[in-house]
Amino acid sequence: MSTEDTYLRSVERMLRDIAPEHRTAVLDDLREHFADAADAGQPVDETIRGLGTPRTIAERAHEEFGVASAESDARAERAWRVLQGAAVVMAVVTGVVVAFIMPSFATDEGLKTLFEMQGLWPALIALVPALITVVPLAVGRAARTPVTIICAGLVTALALIGGFTIGGFFLPSVLLSWAALVAWVRLRGSGFGIGWRIAGGVLAALPVLSFLIPVFGGMPGRYADDPVGPSVGIDSWGWVLLAGVLALAALIVVGFRAAGWALTAIGLFVLIVGLVSGGLLTLLFVWLGGLWLTIGLTHAVTAARRR
Repeated sequence: MSTEDTYLRSVERMLRDIAPEHRTAVLDDLREHFADAADAGQPVDETIRGLGTPRTIAERAHEEFGVASAESDARAERAWRVLQGAAVVMAVVTGVVVAFIMPSFATDEGLKTLFEMQGLWPALIALVPALITVVPLAVGRAARTPVTIICAGLVTALALIGGFTIGGFFLPSVLLSWAALVAWVRLRGSGFGIGWRIAGGVLAALPVLSFLIPVFGGMPGRYADDPVGPSVGIDSWGWVLLAGVLALAALIVVGFRAAGWALTAIGLFVLIVGLVSGGLLTLLFVWLGGLWLTIGLTHAVTAARRR
């Protein structure tokens, strides 16, 4: 990393508490100053001495612009609480379903739940992720970021350890926990730009595209009843849902806030179908619904209102 990049990163870190648009303006002015100095043949070190230390730049910016508005801070607080709260709710619902409702074992007497097979205390282990995800909501703002990182990491580890069994059902809570952390940090910093929206739209669309490509590519066998047609045994409502997700992904890239709420509803619907179906594709539905729920809800609570 060059001396100029190091200097600009230091300034950016010290300007995290001013409004994003003002921070961008300060950094753009500095980059322009460096470019002009380079064109004039002035060494970078000399340019930096003329500008002053990063702290000096930050102090000037604070005097001119002040700190970020209370509205911006409240927006970050609200987004974090919604996403972290959603992670807790999903962890509770998932824990109850996999422990007390969803059959997990096949016996001579039929299918039995984890509770019926192993008793109350082993079944309650499925609620541990819920206890972990609720911890960040109970700490103060000063400890929020490190505590959220630790708790999100623990839930992620539990989900990975559980793999394709009980742990895999907690992927929605894992995604929501990390989304809450990212929203808290970004909204108090530079915010979410077009790059983040593009990433969200692409992630939302990828599962649909991965399903449609083999279908319309004429792949036979398990992908199509008719090798030259798009039939894969899916009802008409399923095609409408897939087309809707693609449309919502495009609207998220554009920045329409309502598209996030719509994708949230679709993700929640798919997730619920997965939890109550008990079929072979249960876990796939839970993962897919969790992905759409996380992307949609994150966009809905972080996107700026259109005026």
